[in-house]
Amino acid sequence: MKANPLHDASRRRLAPGRLSSAGFLGPDARPIDEIVAADVAELAEAGLSVEEVADLLDELHAAADAGLEAPCAACDGRATAAIVEGMGRIPCPFACGFRSHKAVVLVKAGDLELRFTPLHSHLIRKHGFFQGRGSEFRLEPRDLAALHRACRG
Repeated sequence: MKANPLHDASRRRLAPGRLSSAGFLGPDARPIDEIVAADVAELAEAGLSVEEVADLLDELHAAADAGLEAPCAACDGRATAAIVEGMGRIPCPFACGFRSHKAVVLVKAGDLELRFTPLHSHLIRKHGFFQGRGSEFRLEPRDLAALHRACRG
Protein backbone atom coordinates (compact mmCIF):
# COMPACT_ATOMS: atom_id res chain seq x y z
CA MET A 1 0.00 0.00 0.00
CA LYS A 2 1.42 3.39 -0.98
CA ALA A 3 1.84 5.79 1.96
CA ASN A 4 -0.40 8.84 2.12
CA PRO A 5 1.88 11.92 1.92
CA LEU A 6 -0.40 13.71 4.40
CA HIS A 7 0.63 11.11 6.96
CA ASP A 8 4.36 12.01 6.77
CA ALA A 9 3.85 14.97 9.12
CA SER A 10 1.51 12.86 11.26
CA ARG A 11 4.16 10.13 11.54
CA ARG A 12 6.57 12.72 12.96
CA ARG A 13 3.92 13.81 15.51
CA LEU A 14 3.17 10.16 16.34
CA ALA A 15 6.84 9.46 17.15
CA PRO A 16 8.18 9.97 20.68
CA GLY A 17 8.47 13.68 21.33
CA ARG A 18 6.61 16.71 22.58
CA LEU A 19 3.09 15.23 22.39
CA SER A 20 4.00 11.94 24.04
CA SER A 21 7.31 10.81 25.47
CA ALA A 22 6.51 7.23 24.39
CA GLY A 23 4.91 8.16 21.08
CA PHE A 24 1.86 6.54 19.53
CA LEU A 25 3.47 3.95 17.24
CA GLY A 26 5.75 1.83 19.42
CA PRO A 27 8.04 -0.30 17.23
CA ASP A 28 5.38 -0.53 14.48
CA ALA A 29 7.08 0.62 11.25
CA ARG A 30 4.08 0.04 8.95
CA PRO A 31 2.68 3.03 7.06
CA ILE A 32 -0.11 4.74 9.01
CA ASP A 33 -2.64 3.87 6.28
CA GLU A 34 -1.74 0.19 6.69
CA ILE A 35 -2.02 0.32 10.49
CA VAL A 36 -5.45 1.94 10.21
CA ALA A 37 -6.71 -0.42 7.49
CA ALA A 38 -5.66 -3.55 9.40
CA ASP A 39 -7.23 -2.43 12.67
CA VAL A 40 -10.48 -1.22 11.12
CA ALA A 41 -10.73 -4.52 9.19
CA GLU A 42 -10.18 -6.53 12.39
CA LEU A 43 -12.92 -4.56 14.12
CA ALA A 44 -15.25 -5.07 11.13
CA GLU A 45 -14.58 -8.83 11.28
CA ALA A 46 -15.97 -8.68 14.82
CA GLY A 47 -19.08 -6.97 13.42
CA LEU A 48 -18.27 -3.54 14.84
CA SER A 49 -17.65 -0.07 13.49
CA VAL A 50 -15.23 2.52 14.81
CA GLU A 51 -18.26 4.62 15.80
CA GLU A 52 -19.71 1.83 17.96
CA VAL A 53 -16.40 1.36 19.77
CA ALA A 54 -15.84 5.11 20.22
CA ASP A 55 -19.40 5.51 21.54
CA LEU A 56 -18.72 2.79 24.12
CA LEU A 57 -15.45 4.43 25.20
CA ASP A 58 -17.26 7.77 25.55
CA GLU A 59 -19.96 6.09 27.66
CA LEU A 60 -17.36 4.47 29.90
CA HIS A 61 -15.48 7.75 30.26
CA ALA A 62 -18.71 9.51 31.30
CA ALA A 63 -19.40 6.77 33.87
CA ALA A 64 -15.87 7.10 35.24
CA ASP A 65 -16.23 10.89 35.47
CA ALA A 66 -19.42 10.45 37.47
CA GLY A 67 -17.55 8.24 39.93
CA LEU A 68 -15.24 11.07 41.04
CA GLU A 69 -12.16 8.81 41.00
CA ALA A 70 -13.95 5.90 42.68
CA PRO A 71 -14.84 2.82 40.61
CA CYS A 72 -18.47 2.93 39.57
CA ALA A 73 -20.82 0.65 37.69
CA ALA A 74 -21.06 1.02 33.94
CA CYS A 75 -22.88 -0.85 31.18
CA ASP A 76 -25.82 -1.72 33.44
CA GLY A 77 -23.46 -3.23 36.02
CA ARG A 78 -21.53 -5.43 33.56
CA ALA A 79 -18.37 -3.31 33.98
CA THR A 80 -16.73 -0.83 36.32
CA ALA A 81 -15.00 2.36 35.27
CA ALA A 82 -12.79 4.79 37.16
CA ILE A 83 -10.52 7.72 36.42
CA VAL A 84 -7.13 6.61 37.73
CA GLU A 85 -4.90 9.44 36.57
CA GLY A 86 -5.18 12.93 35.13
CA MET A 87 -2.36 14.86 33.51
CA GLY A 88 -3.39 18.02 31.66
CA ARG A 89 -4.37 18.20 28.00
CA ILE A 90 -3.04 16.67 24.78
CA PRO A 91 -3.77 17.59 21.15
CA CYS A 92 -4.60 15.04 18.48
CA PRO A 93 -1.36 13.96 16.78
CA PHE A 94 -3.14 14.17 13.40
CA ALA A 95 -3.34 17.97 13.92
CA CYS A 96 -7.10 18.14 13.32
CA GLY A 97 -7.61 20.64 16.15
CA PHE A 98 -9.02 18.21 18.73
CA ARG A 99 -7.64 18.57 22.28
CA SER A 100 -8.38 16.13 25.07
CA HIS A 101 -7.70 16.10 28.77
CA LYS A 102 -5.34 13.27 29.65
CA ALA A 103 -7.48 11.38 32.12
CA VAL A 104 -6.72 7.67 32.17
CA VAL A 105 -9.86 5.54 32.48
CA LEU A 106 -9.57 2.03 33.91
CA VAL A 107 -12.37 -0.31 32.84
CA LYS A 108 -12.94 -3.82 34.15
CA ALA A 109 -15.46 -6.23 32.66
CA GLY A 110 -15.07 -9.80 33.84
CA ASP A 111 -11.44 -10.83 33.26
CA LEU A 112 -10.87 -7.97 30.82
CA GLU A 113 -9.10 -4.83 32.02
CA LEU A 114 -8.38 -1.89 29.72
CA ARG A 115 -6.90 1.57 30.20
CA PHE A 116 -7.69 4.36 27.79
CA THR A 117 -7.83 8.13 27.54
CA PRO A 118 -10.50 10.33 25.95
CA LEU A 119 -8.04 10.82 23.10
CA HIS A 120 -8.44 7.12 22.21
CA SER A 121 -12.12 7.62 21.46
CA HIS A 122 -11.31 10.51 19.14
CA LEU A 123 -8.43 8.71 17.41
CA ILE A 124 -10.61 5.66 16.77
CA ARG A 125 -13.74 7.57 15.69
CA LYS A 126 -12.12 10.22 13.48
CA HIS A 127 -8.93 8.55 12.28
CA GLY A 128 -9.49 4.78 12.69
CA PHE A 129 -6.27 4.77 14.70
CA PHE A 130 -5.76 2.38 17.63
CA GLN A 131 -2.01 3.20 17.88
CA GLY A 132 0.84 1.11 16.54
CA ARG A 133 1.50 -2.48 17.58
CA GLY A 134 3.67 -2.47 20.67
CA SER A 135 2.70 1.09 21.63
CA GLU A 136 2.29 1.57 25.38
CA PHE A 137 -1.33 2.76 25.09
CA ARG A 138 -2.45 0.73 22.04
CA LEU A 139 -5.98 -0.62 22.26
CA GLU A 140 -6.26 -3.94 20.45
CA PRO A 141 -9.37 -4.21 18.27
CA ARG A 142 -10.03 -7.75 19.59
CA ASP A 143 -9.98 -6.44 23.19
CA LEU A 144 -12.37 -3.63 22.28
CA ALA A 145 -14.66 -6.16 20.60
CA ALA A 146 -14.59 -8.27 23.78
CA LEU A 147 -15.35 -5.18 25.87
CA HIS A 148 -18.24 -4.32 23.55
CA ARG A 149 -19.66 -7.86 23.92
CA ALA A 150 -19.30 -7.68 27.71
CA CYS A 151 -20.98 -4.29 27.93
CA ARG A 152 -23.68 -4.74 25.33
CA GLY A 153 -24.53 -8.34 26.15
